[in-house]
Amino acid sequence: MCTAGATPRPQLKFVPRPETAERCRVVFVCIGNSCRSQMAEGWLRHLAREQGGAMEMEGLSAGLHPLGYITLETSQVMEEKKVSLDGQQSKGLEAIDWRQADVLVNMTGLPGRSVVPGFQGRRIEWRVADPFGQPLRSYRKVRDRLERKVKKLLAELQSTSSGPAAPPVA
Repeated sequence: MCTAGATPRPQLKFVPRPETAERCRVVFVCIGNSCRSQMAEGWLRHLAREQGGAMEMEGLSAGLHPLGYITLETSQVMEEKKVSLDGQQSKGLEAIDWRQADVLVNMTGLPGRSVVPGFQGRRIEWRVADPFGQPLRSYRKVRDRLERKVKKLLAELQSTSSGPAAPPVA
């Protein structure tokens, strides 16, 4: 390796995130927790990893009457967009620690206050059709709609956080 006449490159040092970094937990709720809410959770996890930001984002999902599995169509259409649902599972509302949740996104079609009556955080209502039992094109349409909605939600939540992530210091 030749080093004669080479100018040393400055080493970048990254300022570590403090242990008290903001965290926002978003829970997506639908009926069976096998299609829409699973897609939304997958999108949030995927997009939050890609975008970064000052606030750590955590996506969760649950269903009023969980089916107990994620449909094959749901997994297939998300894989088409290179979004992994690994580690996700169909579960009920009781599986969520609602004291730790910040945002509830209701896709059940039921009145928001009736979904998790004691929830103290922010509630958002999304009208997104349930693709369960429909052709694959319906799943793709829902997937793409949820991608747009989750991107918009992430941007909104990040903009209300305490500012941009710490920049590298030379």
